[in-house]
Amino acid sequence: MANKLIKRIPVIIPVIFLVLMAVIYVFPLIIMLSTSFKTLDQAFNRSIGLLPPSLYLDNYKSVFQKIPFFLYFRNTIWISGMNVVGTVFCSPMVAYSLSKVRWVGRNILFAILTSTLLIPYTVTMIPLYRLWTQAHLVGTFWPLIIPSFFGYPFYIVLLRQFMLTLPDELLEAAKIDGCNAWQRFSLIALPLTKPGLATIVIFSFMFTFSDFLGPLLYANSQRNYTLALGLHAFLNEHYVDWTGLMAASTLFILPILIVFIIGQKQFVEGISTSGLKG
Repeated sequence: MANKLIKRIPVIIPVIFLVLMAVIYVFPLIIMLSTSFKTLDQAFNRSIGLLPPSLYLDNYKSVFQKIPFFLYFRNTIWISGMNVVGTVFCSPMVAYSLSKVRWVGRNILFAILTSTLLIPYTVTMIPLYRLWTQAHLVGTFWPLIIPSFFGYPFYIVLLRQFMLTLPDELLEAAKIDGCNAWQRFSLIALPLTKPGLATIVIFSFMFTFSDFLGPLLYANSQRNYTLALGLHAFLNEHYVDWTGLMAASTLFILPILIVFIIGQKQFVEGISTSGLKG
């Protein structure tokens, strides 16, 4: 018995570590959910603990009274959905070209593309703002949507690494059977890249849905606000509605959780496979 336990130590220790890390990461979410069902006095009463004595639902009612939640939600879903469409439309084509199509300068361009990941957004923020101002698009959703149709380097790199794992023999066989370049991409490579596509869909939706700086710069009217900006309605100079903010935050993360749960299997498969071959 002792020998079996000793042999399982290399397995047990990582499991215990992962469980502890999961508890650490989930604990703030539990606090948020618990606080959303408390009154303001109960939220700061340490003797109550995590579970409130009763479910106080007025916090959720105040969310819809304090901000036009459905308007902000509609704006957020529209921007997030268009970003997902643009990412899925453009990124696979660029990734396929960089991984399976042989042309002069391919590796150089990939190195340049990868190096752009090192440039922080704050460096390009002002030039981009001036660009969109000259295009008279500030105050609309387009500065938050159009860039996705040109591809984001991170998603391209991720898909490129995934496509490198696809056997070249399949594409060569399709070429011999008479498939042109577009057919080899759309009928062979793209269906086999579903886990990678699911990964970039989840990443794109989560990043855009929770983006704060982008809408803050370009959505300069309340009718164009997203949920991330709407949460600031609960933050005042002298008073913060903490319980209402926690209720709004709970509603805010629900769509992200739903998308992640739906695509969890493909997401894990895409992440674990995309780095097997360089």
